[in-house]
Amino acid sequence: MKADAGIARPADLVGKTVAYPGIPSQEAFLATMLETDGAQLEDVDLVNVSFELIPSVLSGRAAGAMGAYWTHETILAEREGTPVEVLRVEDWGVPDYYELILTANEATLDERPETVRALLRAVQRGYGDAAADPDAALDALAAAYPDLVREVEAEGLALLIPEWTDGVPAYGTQTAARWDAFGDWMKGRGLIPEDLDVGAAWDGGLLPAAAGTPAAAASP
Repeated sequence: MKADAGIARPADLVGKTVAYPGIPSQEAFLATMLETDGAQLEDVDLVNVSFELIPSVLSGRAAGAMGAYWTHETILAEREGTPVEVLRVEDWGVPDYYELILTANEATLDERPETVRALLRAVQRGYGDAAADPDAALDALAAAYPDLVREVEAEGLALLIPEWTDGVPAYGTQTAARWDAFGDWMKGRGLIPEDLDVGAAWDGGLLPAAAGTPAAAASP
């Protein structure tokens, strides 16, 4: 939302238009946020604008948007002269969840575990190096994507690094408690089947151990 729109909490969206990319999970996020604040999804006009999220807000076509990246698109908006307000879903009833995850089928895990371990080591090292030396990480990113705006990516990286490092022994460490809580929420919203075994859908056992800490526990 624009910072001057007078929207400080989900209930302030009642009677207003909210843009979203047509993704069911975003609709469920908004419904939970509104209900946590005493409102309902039916109280807002939800409009599918694909990924024209920030333009919809900046043009006045929507009062707010679901699904924009707070570490990138909001930075672009503010650099263009429009301060924005961000409501984090986890502050309004949605359980914390893992967004960017690596997936593999069971055959790959069973037949090529060393390949998976090597990939996880590389990913973990890459994120660790980026957190330790953001400037070097930006140099590498710029070499691969010369058209990026370095200042925008630097601001985004500064926001992301604490998300990668605070309260975790190593990048990529996951917990059953977080998976279970988000799985229960998804079931309650009809996003996944009630009988889906969330614990069987993830495994941290191949993740390299952090220095001085045990490896992430595998799921049951």
